[in-house]
Formats: sequence, C-alpha cells, structure tokens
Amino acid sequence: MFEHIQHLRTSSLHVSSDTSDSDSSDDDDLYCSSCNKSFVTKVGLNQHLEFSAVHNWCFICSRDFKNANALFNHSKSPVHNAPTHRCPFCTKMCKVPSGTAHHIESGACHHITRHQVTAAVHSMGIVPTISVSRRLEGPYVPPTIVHYSATEQSFNGKAFQCYLCPRSFKSLSSLNTHLNSAAHDDDEFKCPKCKRQFALISGLIQHIESEVCGAARISQVEDFASDLAGRFSRALKL
Repeated sequence: MFEHIQHLRTSSLHVSSDTSDSDSSDDDDLYCSSCNKSFVTKVGLNQHLEFSAVHNWCFICSRDFKNANALFNHSKSPVHNAPTHRCPFCTKMCKVPSGTAHHIESGACHHITRHQVTAAVHSMGIVPTISVSRRLEGPYVPPTIVHYSATEQSFNGKAFQCYLCPRSFKSLSSLNTHLNSAAHDDDEFKCPKCKRQFALISGLIQHIESEVCGAARISQVEDFASDLAGRFSRALKL
C-alpha cells in the first residue's frame, strides 16, 4: 500500500513539472495553509507535502487526506483513470459520473442550466428518493430563478463583498460569477443512506462515489449514473 502512495508522491509522472529552483510562482502557490508556512520554491513546497507527517497529499489532484489509508483508497478510485464516461449530449469525456453531471450543470453543454438539470432529475421519481423532503409535498414546482448582479457599490475598500455571505472577491466579475453560481442554491438532493443534503445532483453523485457512507460501490454508482443519464436525456428532451 505505502509503496503505491510513495510512487504517487515522487514519480515525475505525478509531480508538477514546474519544479525548477529558478521558476517563479505566485506567493499563494508556494504557501501551505494547513501549516501556515511559505516556501521559496515549488521544490520546497513539494518536499514539505511529501515528507511532513501532517500531510497525506495526492500530487495528481492537489488534495490532502486525513491519513495514509484515505490517500490509498483515493489512489485506487476512478479519479486517476482515463476518461471513459461520455456526456449523453455531446462528445465530452469525463473520468467519473459526477464529472459528467458537473459538465452538464455548468452550462457548457447545449447551454443547459443547473436549474434544468435539477428539475429534470426531480421529475424522474427515483426510488429510493433522493429529493429532499420538502420536494415530496405535491408535484415538483420549479423555483423562481433569480439572477443577481452586483455593482461597484459592493466594494468595501479592500475587495468586492458578497451580500449573501462573508466571502469577498478581487474583481466585480468574480463576485457576479459567485452570486450566480450554486453557492447560495437551496439543497435539493439527499443521500438515500446518510441523508446528507446537496444543492446539485453532481454533489450527490460525487458523495456516493467517495463511498464515505457506504451508500454504494463504485460499480453500482456507474450503473446508476448510466441509467440516470438515459432517463435524464429523455426528461430534458433535447
């Protein structure tokens, strides 16, 4: 197990090629927020992530895990596989089912919106239910879609402040992107096992893919996603 982890950490195939001492990088790219420590070079940061007992770092995904076993399980997951999941509406290939769902929700495919995706999935009547309880009180009624547009008045002297949450952004366009993202959407879906709730179907699928609550095995997730994609494409009637 640990030999495999060591390979992920040190192999030149998995570590960023931008590792020269002479290479420059933004300060944020050379900072470990977990340890509150800055580094002069990318090499120094990578060595810290590799050898520090605090980290169990995947260099492919730039993700930290709570222990070596969690990293090992991650390394065995489909996330490092070649893309094999095709979008039902275009030629886009993704590595995991949640990636396909996110691709469609993002509006990158035929300008489908995440709201259309949510409405289509709710209309399927999936059993066991994955809709949050309030959606079961009568037929599903699509919510009113609100489009936000912040102005220069959002600037607080240092950054552009979101008026719905504490986050702030360097540019007005970034704030408006945030406001019209799923960041403030209501939770629409729930895990049928642990009942954790998610705003988007891609979030639920990603949760099940992680096997964190044992709702399903990876193979079952892929079968479910394949069936969902077929039914979903018919529901959208593209």
